[in-house]
Amino acid sequence: MEWELIRESEKIKADIQTAGASLMQPFYEKYGMNFLKISVITEAELNENLTLNVLAQNVNKAAANMSVIVSNLVKDGYLKKVTSTYDRRVTYIQITDKGRDILQKSRLFIIKRYESVMSDGKEIRDLINAAGTYLNKLLEANRKMVTADSFDL
Repeated sequence: MEWELIRESEKIKADIQTAGASLMQPFYEKYGMNFLKISVITEAELNENLTLNVLAQNVNKAAANMSVIVSNLVKDGYLKKVTSTYDRRVTYIQITDKGRDILQKSRLFIIKRYESVMSDGKEIRDLINAAGTYLNKLLEANRKMVTADSFDL
């Protein structure tokens, strides 16, 4: 595989992330949100027994950094902390009604933004399928053992 092709795929990936973030920027500004905050609230929606360590692992951030974000989201009413009834040392992070509301608003906002450029779901489905194929190839490459021959350049 040529280096140019790999570089081009990495650039497209970065450009997609940048474009996606800018697509949501008006929403983030209006509601004082960002991608990480929405991701944290989403994790709490998906897992009612979410702990700080599991959250940090799921969003690929340090637990210490996540603690600050979670505390702010609790203070703002999007999340709540609940002590386990089985082990008082364990605290769960749970979504509130306000958290569900902001997720619903974010989803409706992104749907409207996409509707302005997509005529139907087929186009985006084709892109997602192609990206999924590419991801599977990357994961397959990651599973292959690195040997001394890998460094024979």
